[in-house]
This record gives sequence, structure tokens and C-alpha cells, in this order.
Amino acid sequence: MKFIQSTAACTALAMLASCANIQNDQTRTRTEGALAGGALGALAGGIIGNQSGRAWEGALIGAAAGGLAGLAVGDSVARKKARYASQEAWLDACISQAERVNSKAVAYNRSLNQRIRDLEGRYRNAKASGDTGEMRKIKQAVVVMQTESRKEVQRVDVEIKDQTSVVSETGSSSLRSRVSELRSTRSSISSNQERLADLGNQIDV
Repeated sequence: MKFIQSTAACTALAMLASCANIQNDQTRTRTEGALAGGALGALAGGIIGNQSGRAWEGALIGAAAGGLAGLAVGDSVARKKARYASQEAWLDACISQAERVNSKAVAYNRSLNQRIRDLEGRYRNAKASGDTGEMRKIKQAVVVMQTESRKEVQRVDVEIKDQTSVVSETGSSSLRSRVSELRSTRSSISSNQERLADLGNQIDV
């Protein structure tokens, strides 16, 4: 009986050690489960079979049954790993997308802020000199900038909505942080939109 126990243990160790050479994580997990189950099954079968004088036969039957059970467990674990890895990749992609959208929105808002400053300066000069032609051009520029800023806000809003849905599903704190950054950027753009509306309202030509 001790011979069966030691043989099963040594076989299990040897086979499990060989799993390290399997590169595919899912395949290795399934193989480890099958081998571990087989070794334990052989040991249990040998003990049971020994009581009836058929230790080797019991060990073989136990190994087969244990191997199948171990494979099932290993397959379940492998599937969970695959889903987790897929979710991680998906989350990484969502985070990267949110960062890209926010980076572009920040750059746009910085440019928008500077252009509004330029228009405000031009308007002060035009008003002081009574240049109605210049004021008309400024008014037209305000309308164009209002249109493009609405498109930018819409783009950010869509991203916020999409990523908020992902956060609700996954609970990712990293993505939640990116959504907060998007909301902050959107608020800054909205402030500049208010400046544009105020400037447009001042120009009465």
C-alpha cells in the first residue's frame, strides 16, 4: 500500500512539474487539474481497492475517474481566467479611449479659451473705434465657434455616457476616475460656451 501511495505522489509531482513547460495558460490550467485529479483518484482508488485485494485495479479506476473530475475543475478555472483576461483587456481599452477623448477635449478647450480671448480683445477695439464691419466679423466667428463647441461637448457627453455604463457594470475605480476627468473638462468647455454667448449678446450689429 505504501508503494501505491509513494508511486502516486511521485507521478503527480513529475507530471505537475512538466506542466510548467506548457505555455498556454488555459491549457496548463486544464492539464494541471486533470493530472492532480488523476493522482488523487489513483491514491483513493488504491486504498479502496486494497480492501478487496485489488489495489492496482482500484488505483487505475480511481485515476481515470479522478482525471475526468480534475479536468472538469481545471476547465472551469481556465474559463474564468479567460473571462477575466478578456475583461481586463476590455477595461484597458475603455480607459485608453476615455483618456484619448479627454486629452483631445482638453486641447480643444485650451484653444477655444485663447480664441475667445482674441475675439474679446478685437471686440473691445472695434467697439472703441466704432468699427461695425469688424464687429460683424467677430459675431460670425462667435457663431462658428459656438457650433463647433457644441459638437465637442456632444462628443464628450457620448463618451461620458458610454464609460459610465462600463463603470456601472465593472465597478472599475480607474475608469471612474477617467470619467470624472471627462466631466471636469466638459464643465470647463461649458464655461467657455457661456463666455461665447455673452460675447455674442454684446455685439449688436
